[in-house]
Parts: sequence; C-alpha cells; structure tokens
Amino acid sequence: MDPYSHGSSFMNLLTSQQEAHNLETNPYDDDVSPNQAAHTPKVKRERRKWSAGEDLVLVSAWLNTSKDAVIGNEQKGYAFWSRIAAYYGASPKLNGVEKRETGHIKQRWTKINEGVGKFVGSYEAATKQKSSGQNDDDVVALAHEIYNSEHGKFTLEHAWRVLRFEQKWLSAPSTKATVMSKRRKSDKASTSQPQTHEAEEAMSRPIGVKAAKAKAKKAVSKTTTVEDKGNVMLEIQSIWEIKQKDWELRQKDREQEKEDFEKQERLSRTKLLESLFTKKEPLTDIEVALKNKLINEMLSNS
Repeated sequence: MDPYSHGSSFMNLLTSQQEAHNLETNPYDDDVSPNQAAHTPKVKRERRKWSAGEDLVLVSAWLNTSKDAVIGNEQKGYAFWSRIAAYYGASPKLNGVEKRETGHIKQRWTKINEGVGKFVGSYEAATKQKSSGQNDDDVVALAHEIYNSEHGKFTLEHAWRVLRFEQKWLSAPSTKATVMSKRRKSDKASTSQPQTHEAEEAMSRPIGVKAAKAKAKKAVSKTTTVEDKGNVMLEIQSIWEIKQKDWELRQKDREQEKEDFEKQERLSRTKLLESLFTKKEPLTDIEVALKNKLINEMLSNS
C-alpha cells in the first residue's frame, strides 16, 4: 500500500470542503450594498392636477372670503388664505378628494386669476369684432383664438364663466391681447399695406346707430327721390331693431347665468353648514367662525 495514499485522500477531502464553502451564498454579493440601498433616493410623487370641480370650489371659497367685509378686511394674508383653505377643505363637493395644502391653494388661485384676467382682454377684443348674427358662443370661440395666439391654450373657461360677472373681471382696460394685436398690425404695415388695412377692418367695431344715421344722411343728400329716402330710413330702423334684440338677448343670458350661480352658491353654503354641524371632531376656531358666518347669512336672507 502507498504510504502517501491516506495523505492524498485527506487533501482531496479538504479541497472539496473549501470549494463547497466558497459556493455558499454571500449576503453581500448583491449589486447594491446595504449602505447604498439605505441611501437610495425616494421616487418623487407625481404632481396632482387640479380638476374643474376643484377650481370651482376654490373660486367660490375666494369669493365668499374676499366679500366678507367684517372679517376679510381686518385680517392678514396668512389668515385670509387659511380661511379660504378651510372653506375649500370643508366643501361637500370634494368628498373623497385628497386634501390640498394652503400654499398649493394660493398658487392655484394665482394661476386662475392671471389666466382669467388675460382672457377678459381676449373676450373684449373678440366683442369688438362681433358682427351681426353672431351670438355669445361665437364671441367666446373667437376669444379662445385670440388668447391662444398670445398665451397658448386657455383651459380655465369654467372659472371665467363664474368670475365674468364679478366687478373685478366685468370690465378691464386695454390688455395685452389688444396691445399685441395692434403691434402685429404695425409690423404688417411696413411690408404689406393691403394686409394691414384688412386687419384694421377686422378689428373695427360694428357700426352703431349714430354712425348708421350719419351714413343715412349722406346717402339722403345724394338721392333725389322719395323712394330712396324711404329705403334708407327702413335700413336704419332694421339695423336698430337687430341691435336692440341682440342686446336684450345678451342681457337675459347674463341675468340667467347670474341667477343660476346664486342658486348654486346658496346650495353650496347649505351643504357646507350641514357638514360643519355633523362633524364629529371638535371644530377649529376658523371653522366656528365660518359656521357662525353661514348661519348669520341664512338668517339675514330668510
């Protein structure tokens, strides 16, 4: 027997055990070490978009808070926006919707205020271009085109339809939409005079009653027959009747929209008051003040 056979077998056994040990799983063999895994940055939350319903609740909250002459004029900006946030958060229309922070609510209102203010200018420019036979929907569509050419797509029409009858947005002076329109016409004048003339005609206001009468007088001075004079007067009367009917229709539309909005506001306040009464948790100071305000308003309107 080979005297070294036992030693050789022992070495083979030892080598096989070492190989088996090396094949065991190392808990730190992953691509990412424990320290690296602990410092892996968190995934940034996706920014949540505002829905039209949330915008309308925010508009309502701002209007109710800003019109409060007793409290609204005697509080600082932080308290003012805290009350708006409380009104917004307590709205029954947002049941099941994730809450918004006061800072986010303020930022959203700033965007709504700026966008609606610019669209008011576009709407006024479109109104000046309105021709006979066009209705308010036609004017709004043209206002969208004017706004889009200057600022991009307007996505806040739902907010504008509520704010358009408020004093702040009811009528505005010269806006960027009008100014930029005039600049475009000035630029075109240096290269193509006929195009500028057409643009000015498109921007001109529809002929008024006084202008129609003045035009009729000039026409009458050039005519010599009674029949021509009669035709001119009929044309004047027809123009006046069309403008009168158009004004009456627009006035009725404004009154109806305002009435519908007031009804919706009363319903929202009632639901808000109910939610405050049925709230299980103790009311905050802001919520107590809001509840008392709503009660006083209901009593004064009854």
